[in-house]
Amino acid sequence: MATPGANGPGSAAASASNPRKFSEKIALQKQRQAEETAAFEEVMMDIGSTRDKL
Repeated sequence: MATPGANGPGSAAASASNPRKFSEKIALQKQRQAEETAAFEEVMMDIGSTRDKL
């Protein structure tokens, strides 16, 4: 995740006044979350198949 103030001073105010940028940030977070969820589910399925073999 980004650290606070990573976009420079006043970035929060700029995001609030520019909904396009705010919605782009939300879309990026959703995409990142979907990728992380997919990776997690893949690992969990691998664990399940490994357990079945034991």
